[in-house]
Amino acid sequence: MAEYEDSGEESVSGFSDTDTDSHADSQSGSDSDQDSAATQKVCKYYNEGNCRYGKKCRDMHVCKYSLKGNCRYGSSCRFKHIQGSDRSSRQEYRGRRSQGDTRRGYRHRSRSRSDSSDESLSGRPYKWQLDLGQGWEDVAHDYILEAQYSRPNTKGIRIYNTPCGALSIDFTKMRILKKTKLRVRRKGSRQNEWLWHYRGNHGWYQYGEKDSKGNASSISSASLEKEYQKNRQGTVQFTIDSTTYEIRFRDMSQKNLSTGHRRRIRRRPKYESPRDGGVNVVTRAFKKLTSSSSNKAPLWQYGGKSGRWHSFSHRGACSVSSEDIEEEYQNDPQGSISFTVNGDPYTIDFKKMTQTNTKTSATRQVQRV
Repeated sequence: MAEYEDSGEESVSGFSDTDTDSHADSQSGSDSDQDSAATQKVCKYYNEGNCRYGKKCRDMHVCKYSLKGNCRYGSSCRFKHIQGSDRSSRQEYRGRRSQGDTRRGYRHRSRSRSDSSDESLSGRPYKWQLDLGQGWEDVAHDYILEAQYSRPNTKGIRIYNTPCGALSIDFTKMRILKKTKLRVRRKGSRQNEWLWHYRGNHGWYQYGEKDSKGNASSISSASLEKEYQKNRQGTVQFTIDSTTYEIRFRDMSQKNLSTGHRRRIRRRPKYESPRDGGVNVVTRAFKKLTSSSSNKAPLWQYGGKSGRWHSFSHRGACSVSSEDIEEEYQNDPQGSISFTVNGDPYTIDFKKMTQTNTKTSATRQVQRV
């Protein structure tokens, strides 16, 4: 059974949370929206403008609407249009796919298994799955993942005790970090309600709701979702007072057209808790699975000159302890924490896992064990 750890802005069965966004739906397969059989033959990430495999992709790089014969952009479309009938185009693709099946056998098997599971979610609003090389498998207690994924301030989560060890999952790109052959995805129903959020000066806020100053955007979360479904590469403009803003779905950002200032935005599902116990079930399960197999809290250490590691503590005139650092790390795993030792200022960069004396610029390695 996988164990979980919330990393604030990193995190699925071992996700961690970070705050650097790309597109909301990612390369590894966030299948919250189900395409028709025809569009499944085409690379969905190419059509979203972010296929990381490029020419090596085993799926077809072509405008999915052109294959249906209803691309509204016609010859001015920025995606590739194949000359000829729909039939010849699809035959060409099937030929390319069959040639690659032998080399990518496990991926072919994974696609087949996932197709059968896509037919029904057994009445559930979502399903989280992992492909560890043997095909897609359901994640146990996936409501924990869903609860974390629904939070706009959470980028990922860390999973322990999987057959492949600890895994870190990035929600914004829907991929497993540093594990190129492993995959994660979320299967959702068409009944899922999606909420849109923007990063304000004091946290994340839902569109249409008031921020910390009592201001609310003139566009609602539901309106944004409607526009997003029309064109996932498009833009939407709205005004607050006399200022005009533009939302770009492609890079998931909001831009002040007067100042050029940008903010991150995120699209996350409205959380639906388990029927048997609701939020309390999630809370108990998350606390139970909040660390690796041992029940000890993570320990923060810095590297000494002799190559030995030393634990942070209030002893020795250090203004923070290991527990203080861990608390800040949980709030933002890609952030930093500042403190003093004997009056000298230091900063720990969680992303780089380094400690820097901000007066002398001397740097040491830190670790979380």
